[in-house]
Amino acid sequence: MAVLPTAALQLAGFLMAHAFWTASELPAGASYQPQSLCMRSDGSRQLQSFDGATPKEQDDKARAFITGGAAQWPDCAIARQVKVGTPAGDVDALVIDVVQSGSNVMTVVQAFRPAPQGFRLLGDELVMGDGGPLPPLPAAQAAAAMREGAIDHPGLGDKWQAWEMARDRVSPLVTR
Repeated sequence: MAVLPTAALQLAGFLMAHAFWTASELPAGASYQPQSLCMRSDGSRQLQSFDGATPKEQDDKARAFITGGAAQWPDCAIARQVKVGTPAGDVDALVIDVVQSGSNVMTVVQAFRPAPQGFRLLGDELVMGDGGPLPPLPAAQAAAAMREGAIDHPGLGDKWQAWEMARDRVSPLVTR
């Protein structure tokens, strides 16, 4: 990837903030309903939720949107909650696919602790391209662009900064 898709990453950061705001208020046993946020070249945006009888059905619809409906938009971000198996047990994570004109250009995974256990971001996000994790510099630049988008969310107030300050230092998704 020669050039980072800054506008798409900022859009993804906005959706990430929106998703974590929702997740931070969910009751025990509930999970975030997948959503997409897409932007046209004129800057207009559309938020869409993926309905389904089960979380798996919702997730399947969100995944299908990546290669289907997202193709009609220059920039899209699709967010969904998953469980990731780790040696210490399952961890909740938000997966955000960054899509340009129907092609998935990047996937960002951010582990978190759900609201009933005291909402918290767990370590830094993992930023992946087609070949796996991005090298440190492009990953840091992508994360910075996403944080710009997150801070722009008008409804969050100081929540994002508080979550950033309380963020665990090490992600449970990274083994060292």
